[in-house]
Amino acid sequence: MHIYVGGLPAETTDEALRTMFAALGTVHSAVVVTDKKTGASLGYGFVEMPVKSEARKAVEEFRMKDLGAGPMRVRVLKSGDEFHASAVSKGNAAVHAGAKSTYRGEPGPVGAGAIRRSGKRGS
Repeated sequence: MHIYVGGLPAETTDEALRTMFAALGTVHSAVVVTDKKTGASLGYGFVEMPVKSEARKAVEEFRMKDLGAGPMRVRVLKSGDEFHASAVSKGNAAVHAGAKSTYRGEPGPVGAGAIRRSGKRGS
């Protein structure tokens, strides 16, 4: 299962994130998203845990826990989530290669249900 982890302190590294979740189960990968130019943490990351029961336990354990940067936001990603493409791709490269995100206020994808210029819905 792919897990989104937000509210991470700036000093959190990939290895620290992996260690934190490994205490509750098997961790396949852990990535803290960093700024492309400065290398500084953006305060969120992704963890992949192959065992669903361990992943759910980890989500409940860390949800709203405060590590110093405010309460953590932890949730299981589903295939339709905006961050899912980033979580299943190769680390930070996917995040900086144009993966769409509504997390930072960017516009989300426009679908068939979007309101068109004429004011009508649908296709």
